[in-house]
Amino acid sequence: MNLLDITRRSVPALPWVSGDKIPWNDPAFSQRMLENHLSQQHDWASRRLMIIKQQVEWISQQLPDKQAKILDLGCGPGLYTGMLAELGYHCVGVDFSPASIAYATEQAKKQQMDVEYVLADIRDYQSEHKFDLIMLTFGEFNVFTPADAEQILANASSLLSNNGILVIEVHTYDEVRRQGESLSSWQSYETGLFSSNPHLLLQENYWDQQQATATTRYLVIGAQQADVLEYGATMQAYTESQYLSMFEHCGLKAASRLMPEQWPVGDTFTDKLVVYVSYK
Repeated sequence: MNLLDITRRSVPALPWVSGDKIPWNDPAFSQRMLENHLSQQHDWASRRLMIIKQQVEWISQQLPDKQAKILDLGCGPGLYTGMLAELGYHCVGVDFSPASIAYATEQAKKQQMDVEYVLADIRDYQSEHKFDLIMLTFGEFNVFTPADAEQILANASSLLSNNGILVIEVHTYDEVRRQGESLSSWQSYETGLFSSNPHLLLQENYWDQQQATATTRYLVIGAQQADVLEYGATMQAYTESQYLSMFEHCGLKAASRLMPEQWPVGDTFTDKLVVYVSYK
């Protein structure tokens, strides 16, 4: 792709199909992403540890048996599973990022923690074990197509033990729409998430009211060669009633929304992320 291709790009960007998928599983990209996961200066990749500790405390209150089994879908570098394993829980973490899984595995080995980390797509993960709690945090649920999201819920339901708990943190409908309606922007970087070389990053956002999707197109322009890479990402918006209906359809019951004092999302995500708890 070159600069001329930018002017000829499809407008608006099409949900789920515009641009190459963000390469979360690319080794170099995942290594740059890992640096953001571990940063304590911001919450946009992973939350800072002070917030994670409060969420882990809520989990521990739900599972008084410290021998319980916990599955973290989209575990990143193991920030939750590490804390939970220190409390005695048997944990499994699944993630698509090779750098994050390598880091988490190394930390578990160093600290002799009972954690298993699996490099896999959470849409495909299966296990012979049953879990007392399964978690999917930070709004990752919304980046999947509705069909894939339902598959993730169905798989999670099948992996829960009787009376097992599903904790799922999702974006509100208004937050996804806000992202889709945000103005386009650009920024220059010496090095960044999309490239380790100097580049310009152009970001375009589109809201599709009919499909209730927010699609973002990222155009990465190399500063030296002016070559262009295009990436796309789509988020699906759901109303609260739609979330609850999906949980019920996948065999989950008694879904309820946690209050901020139970599960703090951090100032950055207040009124943007909410947490639902369902039971098998």
